[in-house]
Amino acid sequence: MMMLFPEGTTTNGDFLLPFKTGAFLARVPVLPVILRYPYQRFSLAWDSISGARHVLFLLCQFVNHIEVTRLPVYYPSQQEKDDPKLYAENVRRLMAGEGNLIMSDIGLAEKRIYHAALNGLFSPC
Repeated sequence: MMMLFPEGTTTNGDFLLPFKTGAFLARVPVLPVILRYPYQRFSLAWDSISGARHVLFLLCQFVNHIEVTRLPVYYPSQQEKDDPKLYAENVRRLMAGEGNLIMSDIGLAEKRIYHAALNGLFSPC
């Protein structure tokens, strides 16, 4: 048994980013799980601050909570087994629907550019 995060990153908890297909290449059933981190002051989702500052804020927060939503095992159809992108997208759609999440087309590369811009390390010119 193995646990994978097919988005490759985190969001603020409202969005579901495109899935990487690696986990779906095995063509075996998956157990979709949605993780949410409800918070009052500081989000556990690593959103737009440096790693060191993130860890410091986490340690300063008295309690950190997690909500785990376990969906039924998803068994791929033959068409999904033949097309890992379709398989990944169908699991993503299921998770977005069940978790009331917004599907976003922005991926990890765009998130890295965003972080660089926030830190003054990226200029679009």
